[in-house]
Amino acid sequence: MTDSILIYAPSWVGDAVMSLGALRVLRKKFTDERMVVLTRPSVQELYDSCDEVDETILYDPMGLDKGALGFCRAVSRLRKRSFEKCVLFPNAFRAAALVTAAGISERWGYGTESRSFLLTKHVPQAPRPFGRHQAFFYLDLISQLGIDVDGIVPDIHLTPTKPMRERARKILQHEGWKGEPLIGVHPGATNNRAKLWNTSRYAEVAHRIADVSGAKIVVLGGPSESSLAKEISEEIPSRLTLMLQGKTSLGELMGVLPELALIVTNDSGPMHLAAALEVPTVAVFGPTDPRETGPLSKVARVVREPVDCSPCAFRDCPIDHRCMERLDTDRVYQEAFTLVSQ
Repeated sequence: MTDSILIYAPSWVGDAVMSLGALRVLRKKFTDERMVVLTRPSVQELYDSCDEVDETILYDPMGLDKGALGFCRAVSRLRKRSFEKCVLFPNAFRAAALVTAAGISERWGYGTESRSFLLTKHVPQAPRPFGRHQAFFYLDLISQLGIDVDGIVPDIHLTPTKPMRERARKILQHEGWKGEPLIGVHPGATNNRAKLWNTSRYAEVAHRIADVSGAKIVVLGGPSESSLAKEISEEIPSRLTLMLQGKTSLGELMGVLPELALIVTNDSGPMHLAAALEVPTVAVFGPTDPRETGPLSKVARVVREPVDCSPCAFRDCPIDHRCMERLDTDRVYQEAFTLVSQ
């Protein structure tokens, strides 16, 4: 392989998963070039697990690369490489400014945030609401850049590495797993309270499934979701619960998910990971549109309450959160029971 093509990755786990279809099309287009992904720490392990990616470069604007000095350090790192072109998946002005300052001659992306003058190839901003799955948001970008995507269905599959699986099993065993079936529950959604379903209802569904399947319940979540995880764990007997909230890296979560017989979750990054890993999934939707951000998986089911104000995409409900409050446990349980019984 010769010159490298740089892919500027999205920042969020769900977006990173949804970008994989476009990344794989680019891999087939630029077969003779090394594909390098510029990624934040939050999604680095995801791209490291992809065979199509030759290398990842870390960019941490919330940590070591924070502020003007950090930006300059990141520019310096990129300038030392031989990148001739960069495809920007994020829409941020800062992303375009970074690769422009780094001297990358070809810079391709959506012309958002008034950054078109920084891009050598730019396409109009995709309309909102998008109207179809956001995995096509990334495919549409590269299509409008002149790369043929006709008839392509986004391939978002992921396979955890052997070390990921091994670390995950050690964590599960440390929490008391002895090989029983596992049912996952993820009650969180980063920075979006309107996506949250009642934790008592999560606990009820998980407990009912555990009763009929002999499973243990794995409570998942990031470091900031301790209160949600605690609320669930307090309603389920401790002998049935494996508390993994705040105890897994992204790679370890990728290793844990395939051990699950089922996961019940909100619209979230772990939901998209589960879909990419082909884990049976029941996804509870409220303010967001499952046509755009639903799980791309044949073994996933979406449960939602059809109300006039949904989807609204609000992060906080200004009224009575009816899209979630009217969604009872029986409907979610029935979908979960159907999946876990197959």
